[in-house]
Amino acid sequence: MTVDPRPLNGATVRLGDLPTVHDSVVVLLFSGRRPVMVRHRDRAWEFPGGHAEAGEDIEATARREAREEAGAELADLRVVGHYVLPSGHTTVVTHARLAALAPLTGEHETVEVRAFDVLPPDLSFTDGLYAHLLTALGLPGAP
Repeated sequence: MTVDPRPLNGATVRLGDLPTVHDSVVVLLFSGRRPVMVRHRDRAWEFPGGHAEAGEDIEATARREAREEAGAELADLRVVGHYVLPSGHTTVVTHARLAALAPLTGEHETVEVRAFDVLPPDLSFTDGLYAHLLTALGLPGAP
């Protein structure tokens, strides 16, 4: 287990460790060596993810959120750790390869899906957490 003591707006990152309970799941989604992100209609670019539904395990949440937000089917899905925000909100971090991409339906809050060479500057969350996760996990795409 790796614990990151850096501030990241107060988030505590624990790689290689699962929490006993969690609120949400985020998918560090990749097409080859390129991060695949979604543009939220009210925010900016982010990795797909969201709240777990009752009775849903981590893998099911990751797959559902990726499908809803990005039209993505996942391959090689694995849990890589979690982070806890100062509020106590706990998010499980997963990593997956993009297996297939369907057109967005317009039913959810995503308006665009795109692969990037590096994380775009206009991210929904400016706490540096995405760049930190990519760097700490040895994944490409950190600026």
